[in-house]
Amino acid sequence: MVVYIVGVGPGDIELLTLKAKRLVENAEIIIYDKLVNKDILNWAPANCEIIYVGKREKGSGHSQKIQKDINSLIRKYGASKRVVRLKGGDPFIFGRGGEEAQICAQHGIPFEIVPGISSAFAVPTYAGIPVSHRDFNSCFAVLTGHESYKEESAIDWEHLPETLIILMGVKKIKETAKRLLDAGRDPSTSVAAIYNGTTIKQRTEITTLKKLAEGGIRFSPPVVFVVGPIVSLQKELNWFEKKLATIKGKKVVITRAKNHEGESKQLLKSYGMEMISMPLIEIVPREFSIPNLEEFDALVFTSVEGVKQVNERLNLGSFTGSVFAIGPKTKDMLRGLNLNVSMGEKYNSESLAEHIINNLAKGSKILALRSSAATNTLKNKLSDRFKVTEKYVYDIKRLPADARKIKEGDVVFVVSASCAKSLAELEPSVFKGKTLVSIGPETSRHLPFPHITATNHTIQGMIDIYLDHLWMEST
Repeated sequence: MVVYIVGVGPGDIELLTLKAKRLVENAEIIIYDKLVNKDILNWAPANCEIIYVGKREKGSGHSQKIQKDINSLIRKYGASKRVVRLKGGDPFIFGRGGEEAQICAQHGIPFEIVPGISSAFAVPTYAGIPVSHRDFNSCFAVLTGHESYKEESAIDWEHLPETLIILMGVKKIKETAKRLLDAGRDPSTSVAAIYNGTTIKQRTEITTLKKLAEGGIRFSPPVVFVVGPIVSLQKELNWFEKKLATIKGKKVVITRAKNHEGESKQLLKSYGMEMISMPLIEIVPREFSIPNLEEFDALVFTSVEGVKQVNERLNLGSFTGSVFAIGPKTKDMLRGLNLNVSMGEKYNSESLAEHIINNLAKGSKILALRSSAATNTLKNKLSDRFKVTEKYVYDIKRLPADARKIKEGDVVFVVSASCAKSLAELEPSVFKGKTLVSIGPETSRHLPFPHITATNHTIQGMIDIYLDHLWMEST
């Protein structure tokens, strides 16, 4: 039918284009590789087949085999399906996008190219290194590191501009540096090695061509190298790593249920933050019976816990109707049961209801499997159009907040309306000098103290809004 060869940018999901997002939301087949941010896949529709082709082993021969396999997939699905081929950065900048477009052209498969923000300039930008500046240069060159060890290189090393950006250069950076020195470059020329650009793991190391040529420095990909005097601006303009530094060492009071903080702890640790556990809710299993699933056109789950409780009692994987989830973790768990599951654009009841209304026939029978403490928002929005049956599959017991733990922390992450209700019972003075972050509007409605609200209703979204808050306060 058609193949879309789509650049998804350098790593930060917010650098994805609107067109790329729309195509993912309507894809029938998604083929993606290693450098694609996997959160993008959450936008894929329920019936989309997602194929990972990013595994790489040592040896260029294996890389060539992988590319042949990718070309075969493009030919196989492109003739009859809406295929979205996701590639890191821009597909036409050292991304083999041109080769894959040729495969389409040679086999009569319609195709489109969707440009992406290339790491060649986005990663230096995030490191505070402009690739052009009138006080330093009027041109620059983007090189692939693979050229440095070819006997007949396509690069005229002696006539390159002063500013160079080197992609895919880790393996042969020593040889690349030697080539540049042999071509007459000053050994003291500055080089920036930017690791994991535009992500929370970004780190910039400044060195020289001489040291690179000596081979004493080890690098782990992905790395973008910038060569030239313009690297000197990094010290003054290094905005992103300075922003990330504002959150390091912060102590976060997490109000999640007991035994549910593991993933949050790992995520906070990746930012250099410390977690203080203060469970404000307890998950309480309850006895319940499940109606015959064959009587329903759709199932709705509003939490991972709901999926766990139901799947312990019956084989959810046998359900053939539509399945809807409120967020990515719930969606991933359901997909692991081989169910065709989709979710709303935002991870809340309002967005989920809108998504169901747009994707389910009027009059359909819906079974909503949820907590007894859940709000009526979802049911109220669906009842006028569908026949909705609710089944409570677990209870939530509120626990008292510990003022001492709040005083130990710098910020409190409030992850549900029930948690907000427990915090509301404390004196306002407990929160003096603390930042409160709400996971979303429903939680905020029950939080009587000053707070900020995440626009992306996940722990990651809470970190993002808190990081922006700290950055604004520091500038």
